[in-house]
Amino acid sequence: MKFNWKNLSLHELEKNFNPREAVSNFSDYIEEYKKMGEKYRKNLPCLLDVPYGKGPLQKLDIFGKKKFKNANIHIFIHGGYWRALDKSDHSQLAKPFVENNILYFSINHDLCPTVTLSEIVKQVTEAIVWIYNNCKKFGGNKNRITISGHSAGAHLCAMIMANNWEEHNIPKNIIKGAALISGIYQPELVLNLSVNKEIRLSKKEAIKNTPKAPKENIPIILTCVGDKEPEGWKEQTKLFTKNIIDSCNCLDFSILENENHFSMMTSFSNSEHKFVKKIINMAKNIL
Repeated sequence: MKFNWKNLSLHELEKNFNPREAVSNFSDYIEEYKKMGEKYRKNLPCLLDVPYGKGPLQKLDIFGKKKFKNANIHIFIHGGYWRALDKSDHSQLAKPFVENNILYFSINHDLCPTVTLSEIVKQVTEAIVWIYNNCKKFGGNKNRITISGHSAGAHLCAMIMANNWEEHNIPKNIIKGAALISGIYQPELVLNLSVNKEIRLSKKEAIKNTPKAPKENIPIILTCVGDKEPEGWKEQTKLFTKNIIDSCNCLDFSILENENHFSMMTSFSNSEHKFVKKIINMAKNIL
């Protein structure tokens, strides 16, 4: 089916593109995130709230064993439609990476409407540059970096994949692989959603921050959505995946069974989850 969001009524737009409308008990999942995040920050070796920039929320958490030396690196960017949630709500996602001897960074950024979406993209870029320049101190290998993001975090991954990294004095092929989890890739549709009262996204900002295909080939890109998500949400991931098919050596698209937009952030703490295994395999086997 050809699915064009511009043909939808406001009610249909909310149903398809506002995850909190699509999952009636979303608050239960978010509460579970917070509890799991707190538990794993206590149980996993970590260094919290390390500043990487001048913004009040420009901090990151680092998860990894002290004995790490020259470890592969994975970077995660949380979701929340650019205006909510926190890295601390997602600490549970570090568990499979620590178990597999991968150094894991979880990024925060300032939120809309305090800052623009363009500023958030800039801050995430600053975080990647900081990690590249400083990861050796924590036992990481700057030449073995993969990334992932959920929801708005997947959008941010898509944006930074198209960066010209040489402008930041780092190699153009810094990102060796990416996993984009249930992302929002058409920011312009957000202008019609009720959530934009909080985001305050302008049309200019939406168009400017519509992801393009990566400038450099990325060895592997994984994309996914949950089978319990609305058709419109699934369709934007399918469309984005088609648009980047020539931008990587290996492209893998998955529809995850029995997953909605929020359930993934609890089930992905399990190293045995099929999609988590794919991410771990990507992060461990960098060419």
